[in-house]
Amino acid sequence: MDNLEQIKTRFAELNSEYHKNLPFKEQKLQSLIRLTYIDLTRLYSSNESHKIIASTTYLNTLRNLETLIQKNYRKEKTVSYYAERLNISTKHLNRITMESIGKSPSELIQERLLLEAKRLLVHSENSLVNISDFLGFKDYAHFSKVFKAKTGTTPTDFRKKYKSSV
Repeated sequence: MDNLEQIKTRFAELNSEYHKNLPFKEQKLQSLIRLTYIDLTRLYSSNESHKIIASTTYLNTLRNLETLIQKNYRKEKTVSYYAERLNISTKHLNRITMESIGKSPSELIQERLLLEAKRLLVHSENSLVNISDFLGFKDYAHFSKVFKAKTGTTPTDFRKKYKSSV
């Protein structure tokens, strides 16, 4: 029986036991869950053992990138800036982030910007233009466009939605 079929069988057994009302039901469910966890871990480990996910060097570079983004995200939004500060090419920086966490450096920069934008929209009374300026956007229209593209809502609607739910 292949691994996937074995795991499907284990889940079916879990489901069956859950719906029965037999003595030691809880203990058997716990044992089945442990066995399922072991099977899934073995499956994952065997698939991942052939890959080098992230070397120590990659993890150190990623940690340094996160620190740089935290310090500079308001002023610097280009991957080339961060790659230059880390003394690596943009292509190599992209490889490091994609292999380590499955995201591009530009996604990391934008995520940090959006996190701060959301925080400011919710926890400050600053105008949207002031928030846009604070985050280093040239104008509010550009900030609004980026925010909506990434979140599916405008900064105004995001703020209103949060304020009405509190």
